[in-house]
Amino acid sequence: MKYKSLLLIGAPGSGKGTQGKILGTIPGFFHFSSGELFRSVDTNSAIGKTFLEYSSKGLLVPDDITIQLFNSYIDQMIAEGRFRPKVDYLVLDGLPRNVRQWYILSEKVEILFVYHLYCSDRSILVSRLKGRAVQDHRVDDTEEVIRKRFEIYERETKPLLHLFSPAQLKEIDCSALPYQVLRRILEPLP
Repeated sequence: MKYKSLLLIGAPGSGKGTQGKILGTIPGFFHFSSGELFRSVDTNSAIGKTFLEYSSKGLLVPDDITIQLFNSYIDQMIAEGRFRPKVDYLVLDGLPRNVRQWYILSEKVEILFVYHLYCSDRSILVSRLKGRAVQDHRVDDTEEVIRKRFEIYERETKPLLHLFSPAQLKEIDCSALPYQVLRRILEPLP
């Protein structure tokens, strides 16, 4: 059985995490955030050290580690009854991050809608990232790391948008207020 899923895609700072967290509080939605999962990994473990090595430079964690963590986490959430695949939408935030990850994941997930959170003013996104980094004591607040994250998004993640039909793809201006973005996400759902 494939997990019926909603995919949030957008440049760093576009609000994927904010929308995913909000959706995750609504019965019938289960939010998966690759960023939250990686940040919860013990930084003294091999995977934790690998995550720090890549994230501190603004780079993506290797696909095999990312998919391995996703699979074990989802299996655990199902076993604990927190994710019920027969009734819940799986909200994917930060995964897949590239075409290769999508092809691996497509064996387990069925994407119903892809929400592309875009912003024509990159300075809004940069401001959000810097604010979040300070608030959360994260290492991704330097200009160099932020620039690298945008480059990787453009090269690795944005091409995913071409893999889905126009009926699946929903374009949403993420500079709107969070409740307005949420309303646009919920519109097409039955």
